[in-house]
Amino acid sequence: MRGEVSGDLLLIGEVAEVRGTKVKICVYSQANEASIFYCGQLVRGVSVGAYLRISYGYDDVIGVIEGDYQQERRSADSAGPEKREAPGAYLERYVDVSVFGSFTAGRFKRGVEVLPLVRSKAYLLSPEQLAFVNSPNLTSGTGFRVGTLAGHDGIDVNLSFNALFASHIGIFGNTGSGKSNTLCRIFTDCLERRGKQGVSKFMIIDFNGEYTAETVLCPHKKVYRLSTKSNGGDKIPVPADFFLDVDIWATLAKATEKTQRPFLRRCMRKVEVIRSMHHPDSYLKRMVRNLLEGYCGRATAFSEQREDLVRLFSLIPEISEEEIQSALDSVELFCGNAAPILRNVCNGSYLNKPEDASSIFEGLHYDALNYAALSSSVTLLHEFIARYNFLEQTRSGSVSREHVAPLVQRYSAELREASKLYEPSNDTFDSDVVVVSLLDVNLDQIKVVPLVIAKSLYQYQKKRGRSNQNSSVHLIMDEAHNILSYSSQRESEYWRDYRLETFEEIVKEGRKFGMYLTVCSQRPADISPTILSQMHNYFIHRLVNDDDLRAINKAVSFIDHASASMIPVLPQGCCVVSGTATSYPVRVQVDPLPIEKQPLSFDRDLSSAWEVSAFE
Repeated sequence: MRGEVSGDLLLIGEVAEVRGTKVKICVYSQANEASIFYCGQLVRGVSVGAYLRISYGYDDVIGVIEGDYQQERRSADSAGPEKREAPGAYLERYVDVSVFGSFTAGRFKRGVEVLPLVRSKAYLLSPEQLAFVNSPNLTSGTGFRVGTLAGHDGIDVNLSFNALFASHIGIFGNTGSGKSNTLCRIFTDCLERRGKQGVSKFMIIDFNGEYTAETVLCPHKKVYRLSTKSNGGDKIPVPADFFLDVDIWATLAKATEKTQRPFLRRCMRKVEVIRSMHHPDSYLKRMVRNLLEGYCGRATAFSEQREDLVRLFSLIPEISEEEIQSALDSVELFCGNAAPILRNVCNGSYLNKPEDASSIFEGLHYDALNYAALSSSVTLLHEFIARYNFLEQTRSGSVSREHVAPLVQRYSAELREASKLYEPSNDTFDSDVVVVSLLDVNLDQIKVVPLVIAKSLYQYQKKRGRSNQNSSVHLIMDEAHNILSYSSQRESEYWRDYRLETFEEIVKEGRKFGMYLTVCSQRPADISPTILSQMHNYFIHRLVNDDDLRAINKAVSFIDHASASMIPVLPQGCCVVSGTATSYPVRVQVDPLPIEKQPLSFDRDLSSAWEVSAFE
């Protein structure tokens, strides 16, 4: 086609074929420049990724170029006296365009209502039109700048606050691709632009301590530095009924369904009853007295449970394990002509009747122990009741020692880890912006803490969201493959399913209550496909692994082939943005944050650190 580019410098060709939303455009031979000057501004020429408008009456249909190629003309015009074509004159240039919106009355509208006609004229977009297409919220003034349109210098990309933050967000990319800067960029801008406090809560799960610096995200944030290495770390507040949640503790302790879970449920019910009493210390004292008096007539049980008694009494504050061991060592099994009974070798007393227990176990001074301190510590009380019930029920024969003893050990270990990480509180989190650093948390608890936080926040927001429609909770997880992986081999299948089901419920139902999830990961292939596919907006940085690319292509239904093919070759800081906040998948060069506001994930400058000499 030898059409001429008219006085309109943006005219580049006309429609040759329309097949649904796929349009084939023949490009004029004069429109093959890489760029043109238009009203003093540089406009990108016809190329893959460029935007076009196609006239349709008083409106314009908007599309993006996905393919660029040339074809031989079916009939060639004769040229010259010898009726020959000049070399290459029989080839015409075509571009494939995918339409996704329209300009109506000077405003961009997402979605396709009409399709262009054959022979309709096609134009490049002016910089102003390009800005409106990629920042449709410019007229409302409720957007914020996230970066520039890749390949179009000077064209800002602005995203809508509502469309982005009232959604689930997925940020993916290999190490060094710029995903941490993108995560920090959008939430730093959000927190800086936010005028009203106390409406929303932002919870950042930080696996590597990247967001704990005072200048990162916002200066007025609460940082919890958790640690399982010692008791000196911060503790995150959890609801008072967290330690009574049979499901989560049975899962953590790997309790079997028929034997161990009922035992655990009975222990928790007993703790709940004790904590509701006005004088729980008096009740605990009677429990201990009844336990020791119960060895009257069951002397052989004492020999089997001696070590278990040491573990039980060592939970009571202000009594040392040496004192307990010494007191119990003074009690021996006396076998006379009658049935075996207990005898105190120090004072010579025998356990002939229950009332004799005080003299037999006089070294324990069990009536004077600090039961008040025991009842005030949630984790100590839970472990104490579990070990107490184990002793009492195995002695009576109601449970088998072989079946329950492993559960008690696992449950006790989980409670001791929990005592370093959580504290019951009526206020979930008193700050609007909270960063929880898991840098010093062991591998087992790294998977547990985010689950506990997510479940607590979800229950909190479900109650609050019904009465306060403006409230919201934003749970942000960097390195999310650590917690959302469905292929981990280090945990039981039941625990993995429970963990994933909790987050899948949040991602599927949380929007109704104002609970939004943001995940950032370098391994999208490891993340549950259900969670991956439920994201509303995606920021996809460079990914080169085939499994990751397949996971993205499968999960992100509204990403075009041209954008998907660019993912492995994206430069640092550049990403494909796709979802409800954009009109069409768009490549954005995200603005880097100032160095003092960047997360602690930047590349090391080893040449400067090593003082490498220059080439001679």
